Amino acid sequence: MSAPPSATPPSLAQSLHFWARNASNESALLRTSLGLGLFDALPVRGEGTPVKVDALAGKVGASVRGVRSLVELLVCLGLVHMDEARGLSVTKPVATFLKDAAFRERLREAARWWSPIGQLEEAVKTGEPVTCEGQRWDVLEHYRRLFLEPVPAPSPEAEDFFDRFARSAARTWLLVTAGRLGLLEQLATGEKDEAALRAATGASERGLRRVLEVLAHLGLTRTEGTTSGFTDEARQVLDGKALPYLLRSFSVSAQYWEALERLEETVRHERFILDLKDAEVSRRFYADNSNQITAVFASHFQLSRRAAATLAQVRPLAGASVLDIGTGSGVWGVAFARTEPTAHVTYFDQEVVLQQARRNVEQLKALGQARFWPGNLFTQDFGEAVYDFIILPQVLNVLRPESLPDMFRRVARALKPEGILVIAEYVLHERRDGPLDHLYFGLRRFLTNEGDLLSHSEYAALLADVGLTSTVCLPLPTQELVLAARPGVTLPTQLAPPPRAAA
Repeated sequence: MSAPPSATPPSLAQSLHFWARNASNESALLRTSLGLGLFDALPVRGEGTPVKVDALAGKVGASVRGVRSLVELLVCLGLVHMDEARGLSVTKPVATFLKDAAFRERLREAARWWSPIGQLEEAVKTGEPVTCEGQRWDVLEHYRRLFLEPVPAPSPEAEDFFDRFARSAARTWLLVTAGRLGLLEQLATGEKDEAALRAATGASERGLRRVLEVLAHLGLTRTEGTTSGFTDEARQVLDGKALPYLLRSFSVSAQYWEALERLEETVRHERFILDLKDAEVSRRFYADNSNQITAVFASHFQLSRRAAATLAQVRPLAGASVLDIGTGSGVWGVAFARTEPTAHVTYFDQEVVLQQARRNVEQLKALGQARFWPGNLFTQDFGEAVYDFIILPQVLNVLRPESLPDMFRRVARALKPEGILVIAEYVLHERRDGPLDHLYFGLRRFLTNEGDLLSHSEYAALLADVGLTSTVCLPLPTQELVLAARPGVTLPTQLAPPPRAAA
């Protein structure tokens, strides 16, 4: 993971998590911001009148929502300043190094490599340049120059910017390629000779050597003579189930590659390359991701059990009727079933997703309390005064902002008078300037024609419009819990202690 020059370098585990989830988002963010002219369209901090998001969108000829999804991240990264009136200006270090003509040319040259990098697997197998858009590109040589022969930047801030701009996505695709070739799995079983690795992966001599050189540069591998293996730190980080989980995460990130390459087009025109509002695209995307959905089950089960225990502090769960909307893996609903054996849980999602959710619920021996309800999230009538608890587990972020009022109306109608709405979601700071991981997640939601992330006060205002005027926001690890109810219903004000490991 790239970090500001003054920050403590991240651990390998932190870096791998970032490379798997957000590194390609980071490169696309900066590449698109530069291509749109966002930095040039802003005044330097302290040297001009700050510009609001809508005016900035007009200046660069792009959609307000698209520009906002970029700018909020730029503010969080410290590249753009936002004042108390939400006015924007570019920071002086950024303005300074972007005036350096040679540095700008390095950025423009690096930006051209996004598509060719996507053919790294072919380059590794053949050891030769790849053909892309009618030209030949030596991707292996590009990786050598990028990682093993760095060019000095005008300043530490400029070097950090270039690293994020050019190398973040290249790291992700290197690991996508190493995963697809089976190289990481080979190394996980012990040290291997280069000849054995070539035979197992189908890599050329030149291609394998270049991949191993860059993996060593990243701290993942070491080579002695012709034998390579994981470093001690990498072996510890990727022990057990960690490597399969990491490979699935990289596989998911790879699905966004073309859409991220064309992010500028999406920000300008809201023309979505990966449109998850298209029923067939959505079905195929989530079917491909079903293994990934299940892979996060164990970690999210701890969060959902804690949420269920938190609600049980103020409201008995015995005999409760629970609706889990957009259930995904089923992890949130099944936590209520496991917390209280007499609770009845309805799992609502697309049929293709419910097939995997059913397997998870059965594995946790909660099938007898379950009902599986296939349907359309955007149009389904959930009934009137039916449920004691309704759960929205990271599902609001797939809804466009204009769809939220109708969603909350349908949900509020389905709640019993004393019912409680449970929203598990990434909730932004009130200034919408963080947390960073949340904002990168939000960028992907915009990219795929889905929804926005909101702050607690933004949720509270929408919920009040449908009569759920009482809300609290409680911080869970990695996300937040927003609870809402009608006036007079008691809501918990603090989380229950973390549960013991599930049996």
